[in-house]
Amino acid sequence: MYQRIVTVTFRDELTKASMTNYLQPIIKQQGEAYGLISMTSTDITDLSILDIYIWPDYPTAQAASDEYGAKIRDALQKAGAKVETKEGPVARAWFNGIEDLKSLSNF
Repeated sequence: MYQRIVTVTFRDELTKASMTNYLQPIIKQQGEAYGLISMTSTDITDLSILDIYIWPDYPTAQAASDEYGAKIRDALQKAGAKVETKEGPVARAWFNGIEDLKSLSNF
């Protein structure tokens, strides 16, 4: 598995709300089309979010990034957001049953 962590800091709350409401469904749809295993999004401050994407492997993650991820990063930056990305192979993972994961899905 391969993980990409993206932190986005917006210039104001309105931009954060409008961009995330617009982009999250696109990310979900495109991610599923490219093999995305899971995604979580956390509000870490009033103006920042932290998204974690889990992919089956690096080539799958890179293909998705090349095809649509770069476009999303560009859109966020054009809206004045600061985008930081960290990524790497998953060293360890633990999930407490499928029902717990289903309860997180709220799109």
